[in-house]
Amino acid sequence: MLKKRWIFLSFLLIGVLALSACGQAPAGDDTAANARVAELEAALAAAESAGGATADELAAMQAELEGLTGELTSAESARCTFNAYRMGWVMDWADAGNIVDTVFGPTSDFHYTFYQNSYPDETAAVTELIQAAYRNTDLESRAAQWQEAEKILVEDLAVIIPIQHYSRTTLVSTDLNYVFPPFGSPRLAQWSFKDGRTVINFPVAASVPTLDINRSTDTTSSSMIYQLIDAPYTFLEDGTIAPLAATGFDVSEDGTVFTVHLREDAVWSDGVPVTAQNFVDGVTRLLSPDLANDYAYVMFDLVGAADYNAGDADTLDSIVAVDDYTLQFTLSEPRSYFDSILAFSTFHPIRMDVIEAHPDDWTAPGNMVSNGAYVLVENLPGESLTMEKNELYWDAANVKIETINVDVITETATCLAAFEAGELDTTGCGFPAEDTSRLVDLPEFVRTPRPGTYYMGVNTTAQHTNNTTFRKALAMAIDKRTIIENVEEQPWLVEAYGVIPPEIFGYQGDKVGYGYDPEGAVAMLGEYMTEAGIADASEIVVELWYNKGNEDILDAVQAMWEEVLGIDVRIVTIEWASYLDTLEECNVIGGGGF
Repeated sequence: MLKKRWIFLSFLLIGVLALSACGQAPAGDDTAANARVAELEAALAAAESAGGATADELAAMQAELEGLTGELTSAESARCTFNAYRMGWVMDWADAGNIVDTVFGPTSDFHYTFYQNSYPDETAAVTELIQAAYRNTDLESRAAQWQEAEKILVEDLAVIIPIQHYSRTTLVSTDLNYVFPPFGSPRLAQWSFKDGRTVINFPVAASVPTLDINRSTDTTSSSMIYQLIDAPYTFLEDGTIAPLAATGFDVSEDGTVFTVHLREDAVWSDGVPVTAQNFVDGVTRLLSPDLANDYAYVMFDLVGAADYNAGDADTLDSIVAVDDYTLQFTLSEPRSYFDSILAFSTFHPIRMDVIEAHPDDWTAPGNMVSNGAYVLVENLPGESLTMEKNELYWDAANVKIETINVDVITETATCLAAFEAGELDTTGCGFPAEDTSRLVDLPEFVRTPRPGTYYMGVNTTAQHTNNTTFRKALAMAIDKRTIIENVEEQPWLVEAYGVIPPEIFGYQGDKVGYGYDPEGAVAMLGEYMTEAGIADASEIVVELWYNKGNEDILDAVQAMWEEVLGIDVRIVTIEWASYLDTLEECNVIGGGGF
């Protein structure tokens, strides 16, 4: 195995990237050049508007400007020397487009492969599939379109090398029947005890910051709100959705107008009917610029929503109550995934009359009303809260757990000890990582869904990785199962061949992408070397970038590439914030390479 070569990246205050271990000189200070560019641009603008400059003078300034701009672009490109980079994505909603397009689409800012610049035909094909999938309301055929786009990216072009799919782990009492959806929080109204008990002790790992439906952005708050408030739909274990506060919905032929039919038997916990206006108010308040909610962007597909959120429009007219039990909203263009958003917290209803009556404490016990299965009866901030069954809930007869006791337990060791003593029914407050090996075989150990993928992207503008055959060799040379079992020691993780996670409709397993095939990898490498006129594999230098904290996995990848392929792999580690900044700079200039 070739000796490791470490390259450490750091950003200087002036934003210059220094590659210390290779002995390369830091990139020059571009301040003067940038200042001169600004001067020339201002002078040209002034000359064009006021006149006074000769044609030769204008031509000279233009030539100098173009020369400086080219030099600056070349300097920036020299910093983007990565061949591959590490990244991961946890999905926000139950549609494959949230990873295939949101992360890897040709117009996405979340990938740094630059295939959209290198492969116009494949880019056009992916774009066509994405647009068709968004217009397609048939689940089966839409999934097939996402799958075809995925195949182009991970197999035909091999610009993405998936490693593993994410998961969450927890301990749950064997006396419980439970459901963990892949998105949002579990609804305890769907849980029950096998022995008929009706009280659950359900801890959280942090204080509940808020129960304000439209201000919540953290998972702890959301896990409580999901017990109190029902969205029109709910997520199922397989990532699909089912009616909750609604009975169904229709979509116009052009895919832009959604009409949601609400339950007519649903009332709030104070007996007031749940109406369409409550949902209109919830979305409108969420998008209010005064709240500045981080999840407002989810609703920006509604006509005028972004302008309303920015304060550039006084009203939001694209979501209306047609009547008491009919909600209608209009999208700016078709978005087939938007049915999933009906199950997301951004569609939670509110009671404006309650908020106006108790503006400072409308979420306090006794003030807050629920349209969900439970009502809040006690809240001791930082310590505990208690919820009890909402007897007026439309599905109360099927709610088996009547009381939810929530204790805030911030120490994982304390949490595990309480669970093992029978004082808790789950370890929602966590458990120490060092205990995983002894817990993993217990019947209480549960892997809960967390749809997402840990992967490497490949720079198609860099030397060597600008060749598809070589990229396929890299993909085939990684033994993902060995990484999962021997490096991470988390054998329950699922190795990834495509980017669509197992919990998402459209998951293809090993029917797409590349598995571990060292002989195939060597054959692909040989084909590339012949084509490129390279006699010795050790002459091939590959830079692998990742943010700190991923050393174990990426060191293993480095070792596999060196051992299987005999190439020279150089590691680059960067702090997370600088890592993202660096990749974003490379995205702006459209690549780089050696």
